[in-house]
Amino acid sequence: MILSFVIGIALAIGQHLLYSSLHHKVEEDEGQKVKWVLYGRALAYFSKVAFGMTCIMVYRQRIWTTFRKQALTVLSIDQLFLATEDPSLFLNWEAINLAPLATIMALVIWLIPVATIIFSPGALTFGWYFEVDNAQLMVPTLNFARESTVDWRDPNIMPDGTKKQSLMFYNTTDTQGKQPGFFDYYDQPSFAADRVTQMNALSLTETPLNRPDARQKSCGGNFNCTYTTTFIAPGYKCEELATSSADNAKLDELGAPFNTSMLIPEGKNVYFADVEEGDYTKPQDSRITIPGGIPGPEVDKNSLGVFKSEPILWIGYSVNSTEPLDDDSPFRQNWTHRFDQHIFRCIHYETNYTVKWNYTDSFYKSTIIEQKPLSPVVNTTFSQRSDGSPNWEIPVPFENYVSPRDTQRYKKVAAYHTIGQSMRKFLKGSIEMDAPIPGPSYTRVRSDIQQTRLVSNSTSLPMNDLPDKLQSFYNNMVLSLFSAPQMLVVDREQVLVNRTRFQSTFIYDAKKLWACYSPVILATLIILIVGAWDIVKDGTTFSVGFSRIMVTTRNTTLDDISRGACLGNDPFPLELMHTRLKFGVLNEPTEEYMGVEALPGIGHCAFGVPSELSPIRRGQPYAGLAQRENKRFTKEKVD
Repeated sequence: MILSFVIGIALAIGQHLLYSSLHHKVEEDEGQKVKWVLYGRALAYFSKVAFGMTCIMVYRQRIWTTFRKQALTVLSIDQLFLATEDPSLFLNWEAINLAPLATIMALVIWLIPVATIIFSPGALTFGWYFEVDNAQLMVPTLNFARESTVDWRDPNIMPDGTKKQSLMFYNTTDTQGKQPGFFDYYDQPSFAADRVTQMNALSLTETPLNRPDARQKSCGGNFNCTYTTTFIAPGYKCEELATSSADNAKLDELGAPFNTSMLIPEGKNVYFADVEEGDYTKPQDSRITIPGGIPGPEVDKNSLGVFKSEPILWIGYSVNSTEPLDDDSPFRQNWTHRFDQHIFRCIHYETNYTVKWNYTDSFYKSTIIEQKPLSPVVNTTFSQRSDGSPNWEIPVPFENYVSPRDTQRYKKVAAYHTIGQSMRKFLKGSIEMDAPIPGPSYTRVRSDIQQTRLVSNSTSLPMNDLPDKLQSFYNNMVLSLFSAPQMLVVDREQVLVNRTRFQSTFIYDAKKLWACYSPVILATLIILIVGAWDIVKDGTTFSVGFSRIMVTTRNTTLDDISRGACLGNDPFPLELMHTRLKFGVLNEPTEEYMGVEALPGIGHCAFGVPSELSPIRRGQPYAGLAQRENKRFTKEKVD
């Protein structure tokens, strides 16, 4: 009994351990899923067998104790013997009333399969699990310094065989790169850079471009994730300088190439941009005619390809306030509403970006947490002529010029310049607007800015918060480089990635399993204790085998009342079924079964009517096994 109980507990623990190992485990193979479920059910079944065996053995012990204490009808005795396979016992009030403990044990035996086989496997289910974790993963980042260390003559090949592409094309003084003192110098943005920047500029969405598999590559698989990267890249810092004609003096002091007189309502432009003053010239020298930009002896190589300055963006625009003009306004003759004038400038900086990336399903969001300008891309300003106007030809100081002979610094500055140049080509030019009086009012576009989201689709006028929009527009252009992993500046770095995903997995609820097994273990333990006590009290163990039934029914009284019903057939005589019997010691041995060499002092225990029985006493030699070994026992019928 104890061994069976221990095996039952071990099997229950085994089921728990199996289910625990499967908890949140992803299993794509449907056949393997079925196998794991069947393994768990097998453990539940064998656990039921073990606990049931303990209870059945105790139950067998208990019913004999009951038969000794209570006189029961043959029907009740029958049902108690068959209780583990025939539930009609639970409808017999006599059995419930006179043998309550045995009846409860029988009920437990019937309920054990319900808890173990039926309900315990329900602790393991299969469904969606929200997995949360974090991992150190390699994610994309930007590294413009890589442009400084790569020579276009020696292609950088990726593991998949793709050639890394630079942001710009170079001219050179020596195609082979072998002449003493040779150098490469900037020519123009590469086709790869043009493709990325134009796609972003012409996109009407506020998000930068990204590769289709960016989530899988960045999150390390089919996860949603967030992480933060920090890198150095170019960025514009914009500052509003004028909001009316009263600020024109300030503009003159700062060397602005125009003032508010160019803008509506004073002028004819609703948008005007001067973004190329001091720009890198192309070609660098008109006398260079050899393909590849190889200079002849007449060209001064000391100034060839040098970045002397980076253009400042000077942009003016007017915004319709939607407020009607006063009757005394000088502009009332042509305009119906007040236009607010704005002029701002943007300086190109080397910038430290801190960006938070959020990938959720097919969507992603990049949020610039911090954008810290470090230093101007080319740290020069323009000298002034005697009349106070800026001299766009001679930036100062000369020591801040960036020469192609300073290779690493030059190539990084060229990469920054490339991205800036790609945006400036969309900004340059103007948008003129005719006044509504006498009308009609319409715009005349002389700028590619109309193709971008910096201009309203509904009004064809620049966006109201244009400085902020322009900065964001350029930031997205920079971040769109992530959509082209073949670009040289797209690198990888290791960061902490916070990941989540819904996984179709096994889900194990340990509480459910032990809620099924706890009452079974507790009930079985109590039954086991009762059974152990019964064995100690009875001094022996009992069984319900045929041999045991045979020897406990050797009673002439039983022979007499059962004549004519010896086939074991149904239906059984009703009168006999309601005869009350008890198990005990026959008071006097009958002559029919007296032996010639009788065993004095050995009583005979059997079923009989209560009046002919005495209680069984512990320690008495009813079995008589020792005596039977020493004496020859014969049976003789006596007249």
